[in-house]
Amino acid sequence: MNDVLTFVCVAGFAVLPVVVLGLRATRPKRMPWWLGCLLVVLLGWALILATAVLRETPESGAGKVFALFFGWAYALVWFIPWLLVYGVIQLFRRRHANPSA
Repeated sequence: MNDVLTFVCVAGFAVLPVVVLGLRATRPKRMPWWLGCLLVVLLGWALILATAVLRETPESGAGKVFALFFGWAYALVWFIPWLLVYGVIQLFRRRHANPSA
């Protein structure tokens, strides 16, 4: 059962930036940038910490401590490439919508 929950946490962490940026693209007024970044950092940290706790073994105690204190950094580092992809997509959308630019 722990393997399934661990997989769900890792999969949730993997798709979290895509979901948040998708919400940002469809409803920019309801999803400001500060809220999107905060959601990714907090939810990503919680998912990383849950993964570390679920994969608990006697010899991996340092992984839980690292996830507790620096899980937000994992989420932020995972979010940055998705922000670049989002920016490129938005650039193409704007150029396609306004060909004179």
